[in-house]
Amino acid sequence: MKKPNKNEVVKSDGRGVPSAKWLDQDREITRSIWLQEAFPEWGTFLNQQINATVVEPKTVALWWFGGASFGLRTPKSFFLIDNYAGPSDYTTYDHCGVCRTSGAPSLEWLRLHPQVVDPWAFEQIDAVLCTHHHQDHCDIYSIKAALQTTNALFIGPEVTCRKFRAFGVPEERIRQVKPGDTIQYKDVELAIVPNYDRMACLTGEEVQDGKLDYGKYAVSFLFKTDAGGIIHLGDTLYHNGYRAIGENHQVDLCLTNMGHNAPGVTDKLNPYEVYRIAEALKAEVVIPYHYDNWASSALDPQQLEMVVKANSSKLKVVILKHGAKFVFPKDNDIGHYQYPDLRERFSPEKSWEYGNKS
Repeated sequence: MKKPNKNEVVKSDGRGVPSAKWLDQDREITRSIWLQEAFPEWGTFLNQQINATVVEPKTVALWWFGGASFGLRTPKSFFLIDNYAGPSDYTTYDHCGVCRTSGAPSLEWLRLHPQVVDPWAFEQIDAVLCTHHHQDHCDIYSIKAALQTTNALFIGPEVTCRKFRAFGVPEERIRQVKPGDTIQYKDVELAIVPNYDRMACLTGEEVQDGKLDYGKYAVSFLFKTDAGGIIHLGDTLYHNGYRAIGENHQVDLCLTNMGHNAPGVTDKLNPYEVYRIAEALKAEVVIPYHYDNWASSALDPQQLEMVVKANSSKLKVVILKHGAKFVFPKDNDIGHYQYPDLRERFSPEKSWEYGNKS
């Protein structure tokens, strides 16, 4: 057995990111090596945290990966929701709902947020959930990875399931759903409720007779857990129908899109519409997303805080950061998520500035 060289610099101690000392070592670098070593930006660090997390009864752990992408863990289950692991891209008028609405011949979607999770490094995924078929919600990279590395089911509405099949997902692993359906999964009842995503209805196919068959193109996922009800609204636009969902279901935490809309198109909810939907659902807490990941629709999330402060004394707004872990309902009052600053690892007596080394 070869003995390790004491002068050899180890690439990593296993925590999911490389050693800074190793990065300083001269070695062959090609474009392919650069991409492999530098991407995802967080390596498998967050995957390891997710894989190791034990969720206490009557709580749910959520991780925000940026955009509409979340991981949701209960004591027994793990769901990957609208995960996007892809690049910037562009869309064209012959296919894109936003182009067709605005009249733009083509639009670039320039990605702003880092890739904080590796879709190939989950130890467990019980189900991959896609609210609709847009690339940043039904992502080929995430689907192919989960298909090859887990036994996950793939759940979505009719048009999304067509995409699952086109990506090679076998029929026995696909669950096509529509509003009104429920799926019992271990310790979670997954209720499929309406989603009013006009842009999904206008993407990829022609609309017949001007009618929008919302349930064919998009759904919302309501997780009914012993901690409460958590809803993910995909890319919905505002609709009065959310009042009915709030009357018929218990929704405690609302995850919803929000973003900037240039004059001439409405692709994201504005802050006041987010507030209205959360109120209609009777949610206790609202967490916005999507304001962070595309350059053309980027928005300061503090605008939502101002709207809610002016209109509600009960609704709580939580602003997360990429890679954040949010434990529901324990973290309902955190306001703004703060990254750990690792102070628990400090040893003042070892400081070269003010400890025994000084």
